[in-house]
Amino acid sequence: MKKIWIVLTVLFAMLFFVSCGVSDDEEGESLVDDSDVPESSDHSGGEAGGDGELTDSDEEPVNQSGIYVTCTPGETLPCYEGPSGTDGVGICKAGYKECVEDGSDWSECRDQVLPSPEICSNGIDENCDGEDMTPETAVDYDGDGYTYCDGDCCETGWEPGCSGSDSPERINPGAFEMKDNYFDDNCNGQVDEVEHCDAGLSLSIGDYAGNAEKLAKAMGVCAGLISAELSLAGEPVSEMIDTNPNACSNDGGCSYNPTSRMSREMPYYESDFQTFAVTNVFGTQMKPEDGSNMLAILSTGQWNSPTMNASIATLGAGDMQTASKIPEDWINMMRNCEIPKAPSCGGQPLQDGLTNQCAGSEIPSVQDPIMLTLKMKVPANARAFEFNLFFMSIEYPSTVCSDNNYNDFFIALLDSTYNDKNPNAEYKNPYDKNLAKDELGNPVGVDLAPAGLFKACNPGCGGGGLIGGMTNSINKWGFCTGDELLNGTGFGTEGKSGMIACQDGHGGTGWLRVVGNVEPNEEITLRLALWEQGEVGYGPDHSWDSTVVLDGFTWLPTPKKPGVSPK
Repeated sequence: MKKIWIVLTVLFAMLFFVSCGVSDDEEGESLVDDSDVPESSDHSGGEAGGDGELTDSDEEPVNQSGIYVTCTPGETLPCYEGPSGTDGVGICKAGYKECVEDGSDWSECRDQVLPSPEICSNGIDENCDGEDMTPETAVDYDGDGYTYCDGDCCETGWEPGCSGSDSPERINPGAFEMKDNYFDDNCNGQVDEVEHCDAGLSLSIGDYAGNAEKLAKAMGVCAGLISAELSLAGEPVSEMIDTNPNACSNDGGCSYNPTSRMSREMPYYESDFQTFAVTNVFGTQMKPEDGSNMLAILSTGQWNSPTMNASIATLGAGDMQTASKIPEDWINMMRNCEIPKAPSCGGQPLQDGLTNQCAGSEIPSVQDPIMLTLKMKVPANARAFEFNLFFMSIEYPSTVCSDNNYNDFFIALLDSTYNDKNPNAEYKNPYDKNLAKDELGNPVGVDLAPAGLFKACNPGCGGGGLIGGMTNSINKWGFCTGDELLNGTGFGTEGKSGMIACQDGHGGTGWLRVVGNVEPNEEITLRLALWEQGEVGYGPDHSWDSTVVLDGFTWLPTPKKPGVSPK
């Protein structure tokens, strides 16, 4: 009996443990082999499709090729990329996008119609605002002064050709065609075209107004030119000068008897001598920059035959019979009402804040002055401008850093509201308005030589000795790189060699870039003036001529560091 109970107890225990083991398997590991079922990337219970691909939409499943699947191939969805509220209005309508063949992405939006520039009074609502625009109902959406009825091709930024532009107000018929920005800035149907207005220009005796405009165009000023004017640098003045061509005898002795002479009213431009020109080549080597056709030239003497005869005051010796004061607003900002000396020659840098420095003093007068004044309307998309200049002088190297400040001067005075409207700007225009100086304040003239900006000169002339009382150290500052561009201009050493070349040779700056900053749509004035200064035996210096060549004017889309720098 006792054995029977022992057997029953063992059987009962076996049944109990078997029962517990099944329960544990049901709550933990499955006893079914499910290793062939693909795992979902979504552990929340996504179901497997018939081809082994998961259809759960919360995560991107991977197909058998390892590609993330985002949609069902061939599936389509509506799409519209125009401004909110324009879908279904006027010509605008939605399109569709289609799931690509491998299901990895959607195609671009197809067959949609987006807003386009409104064609006035044609009965069609192209810009999808709910009505056809007429000149009477035209709205200037971007506030640039132009509407679709005026030919504005970019009012909202969504139109073809300006899509994505964050500044539609800078694209209109009054804008300048900027280079390489891939927009039709001026709405003429062309992209990044370069405008030239200097083909076939020729000057005429007596036509100062027409000649001034042609000089501006030869310089490259096309878009925005309001007017151009030629004049002296200021009010004409009288001067004490001996104009007797026989004042000096053949043996070199001179007996001067200066008398008062009133200046001519305008720069000298007659059939015998001409102080300005437009030309397609200066000398034999200097040609227009940037693909333009002409160069604009201003000179203190005959533009293509400079002189250095300081013994007599005649036309042939460089006396152009003109003298004037200089721009009063500029000289009033110069310390002690004095024409500044270059810091590279020991002069003091410009001091901001100076005003009315000429109170109680005479405005300085200068010789053989010439000034081209340009009034321009800044295009809506311009924030700056630049042009190229090449200054050359007979005074180089003899009067560099002279005690008498013989330094012939070129200035470029800009009148603009830029500084007032941008008081915290990184790049502000010079306080004295003169753009024609380097970052250290050295003005354009022969005194740029120690500053390293007089490079168009003969590098083989560096002796420093005297020949006939003149220095032959053209390259004494070590910056000359060659004067080939001066061939045929009268300022180089072409056809001369050795000590003769160094005695008779002169030089120039090479091409420099001048930059100024402006405000869109404002009217600016740019005054470009050149003159001689100093005294010689017969009176005020009218010899030792200087010339400046101007070219390559263009508008720029962003402000730049103003002033002069090597090109």
